[in-house]
Amino acid sequence: MTPASRPATLQTIGEFGLIRELQKYCQTLHADVIQGIGDDAAILRTSNTQALIASTDLAIEGVHFDFAFESFKDVGHRIAVANISDIAAMGGTPKFLLVAMAVPPSYAVKDLRALYQGFKKPCQAHGISLVGGDTSASKAGLFLSLTILGEVPPKQVLTRQGAKVGDKVYVTGTLGDSKAGLQILQRQAKHKTPKAPQPYEMFLKKRHLRPTPRVAIGQHLASHHLAHSAIDVSDGLSGDIHHLCEASQVGVELWASHIPLSSQCQAYTASLRHNPIDFALAGGEDYELLFTIAPRHQSKVFDLSKSLRTQMTCIGEIKPKSHGLRLKLEGGTSRNMTRQSYDHFSVTGIQS
Repeated sequence: MTPASRPATLQTIGEFGLIRELQKYCQTLHADVIQGIGDDAAILRTSNTQALIASTDLAIEGVHFDFAFESFKDVGHRIAVANISDIAAMGGTPKFLLVAMAVPPSYAVKDLRALYQGFKKPCQAHGISLVGGDTSASKAGLFLSLTILGEVPPKQVLTRQGAKVGDKVYVTGTLGDSKAGLQILQRQAKHKTPKAPQPYEMFLKKRHLRPTPRVAIGQHLASHHLAHSAIDVSDGLSGDIHHLCEASQVGVELWASHIPLSSQCQAYTASLRHNPIDFALAGGEDYELLFTIAPRHQSKVFDLSKSLRTQMTCIGEIKPKSHGLRLKLEGGTSRNMTRQSYDHFSVTGIQS
């Protein structure tokens, strides 16, 4: 059998190839499906003035989290935020959360209480009710499946599909922190007698274990019709800008010198002699918002940044599809921007 005639495997097509393949079988048959598979969440019209947002995430011990360096409470918080962030990216209001889990019978009840305490804190902060789920036994490891439901007026919903040529590309906060924090946690778990902690380590570890969903920003961008498109940064900047451009059928030029980096991430990467931009491009789970706006709205975004006390940085411009996806380097040259994000079917280890 020649390589060309061999059947495709998940390893060859990757996670996003699988999603595109499954999309063929998920036809939109109902007129009230505003957005189906292929975005941060599904959008389902429930009335002329309201739409339901629905998203689900699977988290598996040893793939998405590791109790060698994070607690049950840490895991609950981080997985809840991952779901809340999907609602934020659509400009919606999160309302209800359901949790299904498969648990080894040997796990202590107190640990499951801590897991739910982790769920509870970000849910309380955003007025979300945990309303149900399902439980099952697991033969090995903890499996979590969270489903979040929210709402948004249909005319305000944000998707990945609306980016227009000439739009400015913005991102909230700083990027690469979660990846740096994860590496520090993994190193400390591996070396039982760690080196003296560096000043930047606590900040970066917290950015990984206690991310913040940008719900208020997403709602403002949607309700004031400021953003043409949006996505949350869960797969790393390089992966998520690919998702947005693919959905919108556009190209992009990002400016490396404008990508926002925390001083702590820069200090950590300098200690490794690594480029912090690579952490921003490849690192997932920052849960910042990446969005595009018409140039005339830049002053409004500046005002929003000040009022919400959240950094928002212009990092590039949407180009025609023929331009491709390019990263302009500090010296003025540019290169093609390849997707460096985590892929469940091509790599092993904890997601970042």
